Amino acid sequence: MGVRGRLPNRVRWGIKRGMNTPAATAIQEALALHRQGKRDLAMQRYVAILQQNPQNVDALYYVAVLALQEGQLDEGLKVIRRALDVDSSQARLHNLMGQAHLRQNRDVDALNSFGRAIDAEPAFADAYGNRGTLLSEMGRPAEAIADFDRALTLRPNNPEDHCNRAGALADLGRLDEAMSGFSRAIALMPELAPAHFNRGDLLLRTGRPAEALRDYDRAIALFPGMAVAHANRGIALDRLDRPDEALASFQRAAELDPKFAKLAAKD
Repeated sequence: MGVRGRLPNRVRWGIKRGMNTPAATAIQEALALHRQGKRDLAMQRYVAILQQNPQNVDALYYVAVLALQEGQLDEGLKVIRRALDVDSSQARLHNLMGQAHLRQNRDVDALNSFGRAIDAEPAFADAYGNRGTLLSEMGRPAEAIADFDRALTLRPNNPEDHCNRAGALADLGRLDEAMSGFSRAIALMPELAPAHFNRGDLLLRTGRPAEALRDYDRAIALFPGMAVAHANRGIALDRLDRPDEALASFQRAAELDPKFAKLAAKD
């Protein structure tokens, strides 16, 4: 259904527990820079660590994360494979590999990577959430719900998982449960635009355009570039007999995404 709540590049920060070495200290210092958005400085630190020990999996992992964040997908995959050659048991590496495959639209490879992450660490909630989102997008909502249920057992208050589970429920026609799920996601994370958008869609589908309009307005306030929210806002306004405002929303949607040009051209 609609827009999923998965946020890209969700990263498992930190290093293996119990490590208290100069290299571990250097990783923590680099991580602090990385999380502050000082990517160039962080990369310099990671590279320096790898010059001392080319098999430092923590440094390799974060170099790969940085590469993916910078859109360097081939380089990121190359570094992930290098890290897996050192230690193929680390779930976070398989999960990151899945994220990279997703960004290359290699859904089957991504699905397999998330599965390997779960096999390596059966309590890895991110991997269940990522696989569930992908299964939902592949038209397999029942399997997706099973993964979201597992993820939410591990971390009950994750808003993206509640949002994406609700989307899968809506795909199965379980609209009341979906509505509750989107509302739960919003309660946990009011700034999660996909949850507002998708709840708006459900409200529109069930004949409640005034309430849908409020959710679309909130989604647009949070994410002004969401063309489909502008388009659906226009539909809600049209059903409320507010044609001039509806046309303005359709025109804005078309400016953001030409596929909505036909809506903007309607008389």
